[in-house]
Amino acid sequence: MPTIIYDEYDVAGKEISSTYEGRHITLPESVLTHPSHTDGFVDKGDPVVYGNFVGVALLSAAAATDQISIDSEGIWALSVVATDEDGNSAVVIGDEIFINTTTAVLSKAYDKNTQQRFGYALMSAVAGATDVIAVKVHMNPDDAEEMVGSSATPYALGAELIGQEFRYSSELDGARAMYIELDQNVAASSMDCLRPRIMVGEFAVAGAYGIHAGVEFAGDTLGRITGLSAGGRFTYFANNRGQTGTISGGMSELYADGAATDYGTATEHSIHRFVNDGEATGKATADNVFAFAGLSAVQFVAATNAVIDHALQCVVNGVTYWIGLYDAKA
Repeated sequence: MPTIIYDEYDVAGKEISSTYEGRHITLPESVLTHPSHTDGFVDKGDPVVYGNFVGVALLSAAAATDQISIDSEGIWALSVVATDEDGNSAVVIGDEIFINTTTAVLSKAYDKNTQQRFGYALMSAVAGATDVIAVKVHMNPDDAEEMVGSSATPYALGAELIGQEFRYSSELDGARAMYIELDQNVAASSMDCLRPRIMVGEFAVAGAYGIHAGVEFAGDTLGRITGLSAGGRFTYFANNRGQTGTISGGMSELYADGAATDYGTATEHSIHRFVNDGEATGKATADNVFAFAGLSAVQFVAATNAVIDHALQCVVNGVTYWIGLYDAKA
C-alpha cells in the first residue's frame, strides 16, 4: 500500500515506504497539477506534477482532500504531443518527455519556465500529432541553477581534460549552439552575462586564454564564408534613446592588482595585441592590420593639413586627438 508522505514525520530513521523501492507514494489531490476534467479532479491514469515530482495517478479523486497514490517510475501508455520549443517535432524512441507544470500536457517542450522532466519515450509519434505512446516515467529533478564546485573548492577533473563538452550539428538558418541571456530587472552596480576565466595556480603555465573563440572550416576544400565573418564579435546594442555612461563596443584591459605589479618585466606587453599568424606564404597575403566601417563624419574627417589627407578622431586620457592618415604609402 502506498504511503502518505505529505504529512510531517518526527522520528528520524522511520521507514516511510518500501513498495517497489519507494516508487509509489501518496499525495493530496489538491497539490497535484493534472489534465483538465469537468469535475476538476484528477483521474486514474493522468500524468501529474507537483514541484519536481512527477508520476501517474493510480486513483481517481472525488474531492480535493482525497489522497491519491502516484506511480513515479512505471511504464505507461500516455497521450503525448509531438512538439518542442520550435514547433512540430517527431518523437523517437529515447526522447525526453516533459510535462507542462500548468496544464500537465506531455510533449518534448523543454523550457524550464513551464516544463518539468517527466520520462522517456518508448515509442515514436509523427511530428505535430497527439498520440498515445508508451512512456517510461522517471522523476529527474532539474534546477535552473546548477553548480559544479565552488570558488573555495573547485571540482577536480582528475584524468579528464574537459569538464563539460557540447557539440552540435545543424542544417537550419540562424542556428545557435548555445544562447545565454541574463535579464536584469533591478538596479545593479555591475553584472556579467558570462564570466569565463582561468585561475592560474602556483605552477607556471606556458599560455592561457580567458576565452578562446573562432571560426574554423571542416577541411581545405569544404566550407566558405560569403559575407561578414569574425573570430569574435562584440556589440553594444544601443536602444532608441540618448545613451549614458561610458560606452564601447569592446574593451581590452590590463588590470594591475597592486603596487608591485610590474609590466616592464614581461617580454612584451600591450593593452591589445594584433597577431597575423599561420603559414608564412598564406599569412603574407593579409593586407590590413585593422578596418573601420560605418564611421561618422566626426570620427573620420578630411584633414586641413597640406600633407595629411584625413584624420581619425580618438580620445587619449580624456583629451580628443586626431590620428593623421594618408591615402598612399608615399
